[in-house]
This record gives sequence, structure tokens and C-alpha cells, in this order.
Amino acid sequence: MKEIIRMIVVLTVISFVMGLTLSLVESVTREPIEYSRLKFVKGPAILSILTDYDNDPIKDYKKDVSLKSPDGTLIHKSLFPAKKNGKPFAVAFEVSGRGYHGKLGIMIGIEIKSEKLLGMRVMTHSETPGLGARAVEPEFYKQFSGLSLKDVALKDNGGKINAITGATITSQGVISAVRKGIELFHKNKKTILDALKS
Repeated sequence: MKEIIRMIVVLTVISFVMGLTLSLVESVTREPIEYSRLKFVKGPAILSILTDYDNDPIKDYKKDVSLKSPDGTLIHKSLFPAKKNGKPFAVAFEVSGRGYHGKLGIMIGIEIKSEKLLGMRVMTHSETPGLGARAVEPEFYKQFSGLSLKDVALKDNGGKINAITGATITSQGVISAVRKGIELFHKNKKTILDALKS
């Protein structure tokens, strides 16, 4: 009986020490892992959209900023600021849309003063290779640079975007997501600026 009690006590102490150790390791490595994930997954899109900054937009990001969507619901976004002399002049954040085969993950960059798009990149998708997957190609995404909300539409609908041949649904999904992102910025400009300055 004493042996069983001793074994239970020893196992309890070992479990407690291991749990405490794992908890400490997780708390120490959480921030570096999150930074690496941002840098290598979202970073390439962010850094290809934002230019001419003197800060590190990934390191200076603001996590879970509460914003009101155009329909009034509260959503949370991570904001990646581009700064010059400590002042934010542009911001990048992720939006999502629906393509032909599923969800599209898109990073957009907006110049704060003019409220125009600096650019956009499709980061994640499950579109058909050779068709909708061409949304990641420069021929498509370069069309968005410098556009305002009214211009972000297919040319057939009065905008300035040429659809991807054979992939109108994907093209429209990207456009819809980018438009929602610009509208979100317009509705929350003051909140976004306050968050970037803090």
C-alpha cells in the first residue's frame, strides 16, 4: 500500500514539474514563434505591398484591433503599419472572400491620406491551377495598385479590373473582398489611426 502511495506521489510531482516546464517554455517561445509565422507566412505579402517605410511593419503590428464592419458587427483585425519618422502613412491587413473552390485569403495595403490601394496579394486559395490560381500572378494583382473604391470593379461594371480569363468567379471574389476591406478602412479610419499611433 505504501509503495502505491509513494508511486502516486512521485508521478504527481513529475507531472506537475513537466506541466510547469512546458508552460514556461510555451510562454517564452510564444512571441518568437508568432513573429516567425507572421514574417514567413504573411510577411512576403505585406512587404511586397507596403514600400518606402522606415519601420518593421511586422514587428510593429497591432493584434486584434476591434473594428466595425459595414453591417455594424464587431470584427478583429491585425494591422500592419508602414511608418516614416514614426508616423503611420499606410496600413496593411487581411481580408477574405469566396472564390470558385473556396475561401480566398487576401492582404491589402491602403495609403492613409488618399485612402487608395497600394496593392493587394492573394495569400491563400484553393482555385484551379491555370485558371483562378492566376489571381496570384502580377498580371492580375498589379491592376489594383492606386485604385480607389469606385475603381475596384470589373471593367464590364465600370471599374478598372480585367477579369482572369476563364475565372470570372475568382476575379469577382477577389474584387468583392478588396472592396469590403476598403469600406472597412473608411468606416474605421479614426480607430485604425489611433491603434497605429499607440
